[in-house]
Amino acid sequence: MKALVVIAAGGTGGHINAALALGEAFEAQGFRVRYFSGMRPLDHKLYAGRAVTHLESWPLRTKNPLTLLKAALKNLLVFVQLLRVFWGERPAIAAGAGGYVCGPVLLAARLLGARVYIFEQNAVMGLTNRLLAYVAHLVFVHFKETRRLPEGLRRKVRVVGNPTRATIIRPQPRARAAELRVLIFGGSLGARQLNAQAERLAAEGIGAPLHIVHQSGDDVAPVTGLAPGVRYEKHKYLDHIQRQYEWADVIVARAGASTVSELRIVGKPAFLVPFPGATDNHQWWNAKQLQAEAGFTVEVVPAEVTEAQLRAGLRAFLERASSGGLSASQSGPAAVESTQQALREMLSHARLI
Repeated sequence: MKALVVIAAGGTGGHINAALALGEAFEAQGFRVRYFSGMRPLDHKLYAGRAVTHLESWPLRTKNPLTLLKAALKNLLVFVQLLRVFWGERPAIAAGAGGYVCGPVLLAARLLGARVYIFEQNAVMGLTNRLLAYVAHLVFVHFKETRRLPEGLRRKVRVVGNPTRATIIRPQPRARAAELRVLIFGGSLGARQLNAQAERLAAEGIGAPLHIVHQSGDDVAPVTGLAPGVRYEKHKYLDHIQRQYEWADVIVARAGASTVSELRIVGKPAFLVPFPGATDNHQWWNAKQLQAEAGFTVEVVPAEVTEAQLRAGLRAFLERASSGGLSASQSGPAAVESTQQALREMLSHARLI
């Protein structure tokens, strides 16, 4: 068994799935992997069955001085706890895949001699990564244009895309079914705005046959009064998203980093509704970057859109899809090698190959 690698990430499915992709790649090379995450329900759910430690770290992004002081003290205690952990068995590599839990983990590992690497998955670099970029040995980014990246640190930057699990691959082309197959999801926790649109779409239809699969993230109460020609399935969470990508003709989603990276691989027409409350408006920038780079139809909803405009835009998108007016990817790799490229860079830099 090779050296120990620690990977920190938490808070969102995008951060955690990237961490799991990295961990699986390191394990395939014979390394021991230990994960560090936060205390949210999703952190517990997605790391279930893994070698994981859940930490009570707090975010530093606040305008309340008292809350900021409490957060700093809490993170200091976590940092001391981690120093004790890493003193007993020194990690060779520490990687951060997003979330404020990365701060104390990577700082403690760096102090005890680990090579430290961070991953910025969004088109706008977050606060934790902007701070960690100064102590990291390399900074891996998803997009060529990453906003708020400290200018003097660009020598450390490697553009690799977003680490994505090996189960996400480009589906084989297939003939369209009689119904337009629509996959709707708002990320790992769902999205009220998309939930409302999905249910209204099921009730009103578009005048053509539809089959809707909807990940709601909340209750799975059935919707009654479906429009003629509409089939509708509502799920709290979709555990095997690759199957849904293969099934779908079009995808309606938020624009988190994990979703955007998966859509780039899948290559099917997408209607993106960025979450307007995302920190630094990063989902908007994620969506626009994908739209600029993609070889398939990507429509992005403006941040100031009203519910009526959103409904009309979605209906028009689906009507175009039903009549064959949207394009899917016709070329390119079946999978993006982001994880393997990042792995090679880290192992080479750390002189472990």
